[in-house]
Amino acid sequence: MKKASQHFTEEEKKNISLAVKDAESKTAAEIIPVAATSSGRYDRAEDIIGLVIGMIVMVNVLVFAPQYDRGALASWSDGLLEQAPFNLFLIASIIAGFAIGAAVANRIGWLKKLFTPSSEMKDEVINKASQIFYDQRVHHTSADSGLLIFISFLEKRAVIFTDEKIEKDLGLKTIESLCDKLTDSLRQKKSPSDSMIEIIEEAGTLLAGLLPRDNADENELSDALVCID
Repeated sequence: MKKASQHFTEEEKKNISLAVKDAESKTAAEIIPVAATSSGRYDRAEDIIGLVIGMIVMVNVLVFAPQYDRGALASWSDGLLEQAPFNLFLIASIIAGFAIGAAVANRIGWLKKLFTPSSEMKDEVINKASQIFYDQRVHHTSADSGLLIFISFLEKRAVIFTDEKIEKDLGLKTIESLCDKLTDSLRQKKSPSDSMIEIIEEAGTLLAGLLPRDNADENELSDALVCID
C-alpha cells in the first residue's frame, strides 16, 4: 500500500507549503494540510481475510497431504498418537495461513477495503481528522481560527475541520462545499497536491474577507504538509 508521503514529490510538498503561506498572508486563520495513508487499523478485515486463507490452507492440506499408511497396526489409543504429527502439521498450516492472510490484507489496501463496511471507514476518517485537529494544535490558535484540510488515501475520503469561529463565519454549507470540491477533484484523478492547493487558495480567499490578517498576527503553526504514513 502506497504511503501518504509517496503521493507527493518534494516539489509538490514545497508548493503546498507556499500555498498555505500565501493564503495565511491574507487572513488570520491558520490552515493545516494533512494527508494520511489510512485512518484506521481495520483489524477485523485482516482477521476475516486471515481466517479465509487459513481455511483454504486447511482444505488443501486435507486433500493433498499424503496419508499415513498404518497397515495392520492395532492400538487401543484409537490412532490418536499415530495421527499426532499430521494433526500438528495441519494446525501449524492453518496458523501460518491465517498469519499470511492478515499480513497480505495489511499491505493490500483494496483487499482490506473489500471486507470493511463503508460506514466504518467513514467513522474512522472523521475520528482520525478529529484526533489530528487536536494533536496538531489546530484547535489551540490564539484567535480560535484553525482550519484542517485532511485527506485519507486508503478510504479515499476527505474532511475539513474548523474552529467554531471559522465555522460561524464561513457557515457549514461553505465548509461542506469546500470538502466536496476537494473530493471531486481527487475523484477526477487530479494530483493530491493540485487538489489541496486549489482548496487552500479558495479557503484563503474566503477567509480574507471574514478574518483579515493584521500586523499583530503571528504564524503559530507550521505551513508544511503533514504526512502520516
